[in-house]
Amino acid sequence: MGSQPENWDIHSASASTWYLTLEQVLAQVWPSAFDVGANGAPKLDTSLLNSANEISSDPEIIVYQINPRAVWSDGTAITYADFAYNWQAQSGKTAFADVAGIPYAPVDKAGYDDIASVSGAPSDPYTVTVTFSHPYPDWQSLFSYLMPAHVGRAVGFDSGFTDPVADLVSGGPYLVSELQDGYSLELVRNAHYWGSPANLSAITYYFMSGAAETINALSAGELDVAALQAVASSFKQLQATSGISVEAVASNFYEDLDFNEVASPLSSPVLREAVMMALNRAGMATELLGPYGLATPIDDNRVYLPGEPSYAPDGASYDQAAPAAAVQLLKAKGYTEKANVLESPTGSPVDLSLFVEQADPVAQQLALLVESSLAAIGVNVRLTSGGPPDVDLFDEPSALPASWQMAIELRQVPLYPSQIARSYVTGGAANLDGYSSGAMNALANEIRSVAPAELPALYNEIDDQAWKDFVDIPLVQVPVVVARNSSLLNVEPGPYFGDIAWDEQDWGFRAP
Repeated sequence: MGSQPENWDIHSASASTWYLTLEQVLAQVWPSAFDVGANGAPKLDTSLLNSANEISSDPEIIVYQINPRAVWSDGTAITYADFAYNWQAQSGKTAFADVAGIPYAPVDKAGYDDIASVSGAPSDPYTVTVTFSHPYPDWQSLFSYLMPAHVGRAVGFDSGFTDPVADLVSGGPYLVSELQDGYSLELVRNAHYWGSPANLSAITYYFMSGAAETINALSAGELDVAALQAVASSFKQLQATSGISVEAVASNFYEDLDFNEVASPLSSPVLREAVMMALNRAGMATELLGPYGLATPIDDNRVYLPGEPSYAPDGASYDQAAPAAAVQLLKAKGYTEKANVLESPTGSPVDLSLFVEQADPVAQQLALLVESSLAAIGVNVRLTSGGPPDVDLFDEPSALPASWQMAIELRQVPLYPSQIARSYVTGGAANLDGYSSGAMNALANEIRSVAPAELPALYNEIDDQAWKDFVDIPLVQVPVVVARNSSLLNVEPGPYFGDIAWDEQDWGFRAP
């Protein structure tokens, strides 16, 4: 893992810095109504639930049947009360408050804020009825990493989960047994777990300062498995290490090029269009994915990834770099080209800043390719360290100065309705670009009213509108390298940034 979390509640806004780390730990500790498998599709957790069914569409009502054997590791039964607490704490509704009357501060209230009630009865504690005030098509994404209500109400949702051994009461195959401060966290089999027991008796996570330390530990046999952001030199080094098996995967994250649409010069749609035309995205895909033996499709969709059933190549017209056509387009709108320097209609050179996160090696590599692409149309690009939050997936973008012009941002698929609203609706919390479109607002508003089967078509309409408005442009999926002890079996990287913890209960070592 990266740095040691100070807050172990994945649902609290104050813990969002450690979100990816918490996903890895809590995948085996806090149960979810639906799990996300290697293919990214939701699957009912049949250890926690016997069923989860929509029994009404107007109003939308979901009934969950909890497995009566389900119990927290301290012996407390898992009941409707846990579902009710998770809703209240994450809904953002002012009617509910944390300890001492403090308002809850969830990292993301999407879906939970559309719930009108979560009910059950002491006489039937394993039946949970969830009634929505507004339909939420992605209801299967809710009640993930289910918190134990009796712990949360005692220690506090927002700042109480500070001791992972005491506070992370488990409802999964493993529980936290020991924390060595700043060094490691150990999980052991949960003796109270009612499902199939985990294969391995214990798993130890180590807090690492960065990729170099992790690679050294793998090479020395001190680690059995790790996931790393892909760097070609590190990939080759690990491939050459005896006893290590190395696999690269295209994660469900992609790098996106954002434009500041509020300020000049990119407030001009024609300049944004020309930039998009000039980008050599085919070359980017080849250079970023090719060294790992991965397929090199161009990412032409913001909602679905290449190869997914609902994927539509809405941005196919930008697949091939067309710098000459981009220059002609600009000249028709009053731009001029002098000595291979593009000048605006006012006569000033077009000079664009590009903010890129220094700790993101993929973004750093892409920034150089953006720079060379735009040089072909006479645009000078100034690379500047810093960029929008990438690991902190839910915070409002705050790392860019008001004068920013372009930035490379890490984004995640699938997009849920809340994420679409944050990024593309006028005034959205993560609407980094200042984009505003009545047509886009209307499309986003339709999400709540369409049937689930109609969502893919609507999502692709939203993506298509973003292409038409030259809002931003997807560049390439982010490759992740998973390295493991060659004797460690059943490690199957999941879709979430090469998440390797989702099936830890199935891991085991090859018999000698």
